[in-house]
Amino acid sequence: MAESMASEIRAKEAEAKEFIASAKLEAAKILATARTAVELSVKEARQKSHRDFREQVRQAEAEAEAKAVEIAERGRASADEFYSSSKHKVAGAADWLVNEVMSGYGN
Repeated sequence: MAESMASEIRAKEAEAKEFIASAKLEAAKILATARTAVELSVKEARQKSHRDFREQVRQAEAEAEAKAVEIAERGRASADEFYSSSKHKVAGAADWLVNEVMSGYGN
């Protein structure tokens, strides 16, 4: 009886060792799968973040370009307005300058 009990205990121990080894192997597989999934998720998140960043930069550049064109147009319009409002003064200033030079240096 004691011998059969001992052999039964040894059999159960061997069974438990085999069960533990199988569980460890299954846990290692699950862990490897999880790590792979996490690495893939991180990679996809980085790629999405990079795409979003590039899109934001592209949009900011387009907005900056549009504002630059608008500012240049306003500057051009302002310069044209200044020119139009000041061009009649040029003839008077040129006459005055010619008179000053002529009076200072003669003919």
